[in-house]
Amino acid sequence: MSITWIDGGPGLERSEGRRVPGLSDTWCRPEANMLAVGEGQFSLAVIGHCPVGKAEVWTTGLSAVRRGDWAALTQWPGSYWVIAADGEHQFVAGDLAGLRGLFYAYGPRGLVWSSRARRVSETLGTRTDLALLAAHVVAGAEHWPARSVYEGVHQVPSGHGLLISDGRPVLANVTAIPQPRTLADGAEAVGEALVNAVHNYVAPHAAVSADLSGGLDSSTVVLTAVQRRPVRTVTYSDRLASAEDLQVARRVAEFAGVEHHICQGGPDTYHFSRPAPTTTDAPTLAAAIAGMDAAYLAPVAGMPSHLTGHGGDVVLESSHAAVCDLISHGRQREAKREVAEWARLRDAAPGPLWKEVREAAAQGRAEALETAAAVVASHGTPPMPRLWSWCRLSEAVGWLTPDGRQAVADLLAASARDIPTASAGKWDDWAALAHTGAVARNEEPLLAALDVRAVHPFLDNAVVRACLAIPAAERRRTGQYKPLLGLARPDLPAWLTGRRSKGSFTPILLSGLRANRTMLQRLVAGSPMVQAGLVDATAVSTSLSEAAFGVPKAPLPALHTLLTTCMWLADHDDAQEIAC
Repeated sequence: MSITWIDGGPGLERSEGRRVPGLSDTWCRPEANMLAVGEGQFSLAVIGHCPVGKAEVWTTGLSAVRRGDWAALTQWPGSYWVIAADGEHQFVAGDLAGLRGLFYAYGPRGLVWSSRARRVSETLGTRTDLALLAAHVVAGAEHWPARSVYEGVHQVPSGHGLLISDGRPVLANVTAIPQPRTLADGAEAVGEALVNAVHNYVAPHAAVSADLSGGLDSSTVVLTAVQRRPVRTVTYSDRLASAEDLQVARRVAEFAGVEHHICQGGPDTYHFSRPAPTTTDAPTLAAAIAGMDAAYLAPVAGMPSHLTGHGGDVVLESSHAAVCDLISHGRQREAKREVAEWARLRDAAPGPLWKEVREAAAQGRAEALETAAAVVASHGTPPMPRLWSWCRLSEAVGWLTPDGRQAVADLLAASARDIPTASAGKWDDWAALAHTGAVARNEEPLLAALDVRAVHPFLDNAVVRACLAIPAAERRRTGQYKPLLGLARPDLPAWLTGRRSKGSFTPILLSGLRANRTMLQRLVAGSPMVQAGLVDATAVSTSLSEAAFGVPKAPLPALHTLLTTCMWLADHDDAQEIAC
């Protein structure tokens, strides 16, 4: 199965793909239809999933190009790239979530850009950015939205496009989120956008397939898709997986009348039980579950479209950053009520939590990252916030060498300077969306190797805009699980939208760590991050052993991230060349 991509600029090798009509130095491999139109000096191409016709692209699209209204070119539903030119400028943009990503840099012959960061890196002859990878493990990738994992290769942040004039790029904001709405006022638009997104994905095919994990998001997608086409569903289960999830998945399948395949997993499907089937553009947690994916997705190999619930957690809800927004807007009573309710549900004292949230709201992003940088550089132990923090440092800080600590501290300080201010709720919404889009983007070649054509309706541009038009503080209701979904889709059964929990794959991850501990310790010891003096392999080995043998509070998320990063580095020859 081929993967869609686009390239542009002088100097990139053209060993594959075809030229985009009307656009010089622009090449692609279309996944489905490519809509390309042009008139005189004005050209426009839409590549990917965009359920509009050529007439719409010709009229509305070319009119926007003539006006230089670049954001308007991203307002169609779907998930696609748009490439436009007006004689003086070239404009390139992907979708809001970054599933259709873009990367750029200056090559020997000028500006080059691509949907594949590695392509740009190969043109420049650069290596992977080991310090940035270590920072991602410690603090998350969201603090460097304009940097790729390759030295000198920039990433176009989510919600932005690339406007090129005389070979010089400028980032153009294309978010175009509608005016803020309340939860009640915005729910209908969310429901309409989601139904249209699912139906647009399934309509071209006689039958489709879908994940059915038992969670709200995948269940909603299945119940929506079956309104238009037969759906073949797949569920992963084993003795370590959530029995409640499996029960809900069975009930949804029976209610919808869909074909349902249940994979009974075991040791061969635990994390790290099988190498990833191909390389990816950047590290991805999905590389650790290659065995699971190969097993449970086998019944849907070759299907024309495989729907997932990926992204629902991000767009339907928000984090406790929303409480910081309430405080910042003078709505302290509502903020206190949210904190008190959260504390009551967990039998915790609300006072310390309220203090934590107030400090986060007062501190702001720049100060928070400067503080985090100082903690890392001084070999301090980072505090572990229970609700939300501008910069949540993981236990991986303890795995860094002195040089590694300084490198990560420098990157955090640079991020504080580059992006000093932001609204907490909006920042966290877009950071989570970008992370979700990157996960889906980097998982795509792994699924393609299994002949699975994954699509993600919750990441559709129209769905994202409809959901994010409802501010973070509105979408979050402590004690309620995804309240927006029930309001947006009142047609769904109450026994589904009323669900308040979702199972975890943590027991399967633990079993995979235990079964593959020796191999993983060797992987870390030989990692370029260790060889470069950024990470202490002995410290990681100790944490890995503790996790494998069930020591409470072992740093599982940090281990998962580090190990998949080491796996990815092992597949890239350029990363093995450590600069002296």
